[in-house]
Amino acid sequence: MKIQNKLIFRLGAVLGLIAMIAGSAGAHGIKFETDKLKSLFDIGLTYMFFHIPILMILGMLGKTKPAILMFAGVILFSAPLLLKGMGVFDGGIIVPIGGMMMIAAWIWLIFIGNDVKKED
Repeated sequence: MKIQNKLIFRLGAVLGLIAMIAGSAGAHGIKFETDKLKSLFDIGLTYMFFHIPILMILGMLGKTKPAILMFAGVILFSAPLLLKGMGVFDGGIIVPIGGMMMIAAWIWLIFIGNDVKKED
């Protein structure tokens, strides 16, 4: 299968690299102040990891619009949680906005379902 949108595919791969580096740092280098902060870090990392293969598949299929929505949602959801876990950034309202964007992307995917040949 030919990759229809290389940028989306590469963004998924970049998120994979970031997730691997963050996961390694979280497991071996970061000293979390509390268990709650470690838990927030782990949640951000888990959601990032679960969405990486979906982004790469969307890149292969050329489904650009829902992929961009999902990518932005992952960034706005996961990054603040990772940073909050490290004690760097509070996150505020950004995390729920990112979560809603990921939910919207999943809803979008429900409606494009079998439509793999037409552009979204």
